[in-house]
Amino acid sequence: MKEQRSNVSEDHTAVANPIRSLANAEDGVTAAFELVLTPALFAFLGYLIDRWTGLGPLFVFVLGGVVAIYEVWKLWYTYTERMKELEAGVPDAKGPRSE
Repeated sequence: MKEQRSNVSEDHTAVANPIRSLANAEDGVTAAFELVLTPALFAFLGYLIDRWTGLGPLFVFVLGGVVAIYEVWKLWYTYTERMKELEAGVPDAKGPRSE
């Protein structure tokens, strides 16, 4: 009796694509939480310092603002570096460069 084979490929790389997509989604969720929660946490610490010193909302804006600017810069920098890595793996449409 002849063994019937299904049309399912035995190549397991198809399984890796959803896993890679999940990893990329987790990176996005992590970045979103960092972008929102880290400045909020530092702004809250600034609020506590302001209450303790009686200076008004000075430390709220300084700590929250500096950390927010840092988080945006970090997100931009990691994205730019990741895109450079991905672009390095893509062949040039014009062919090999003669440098």
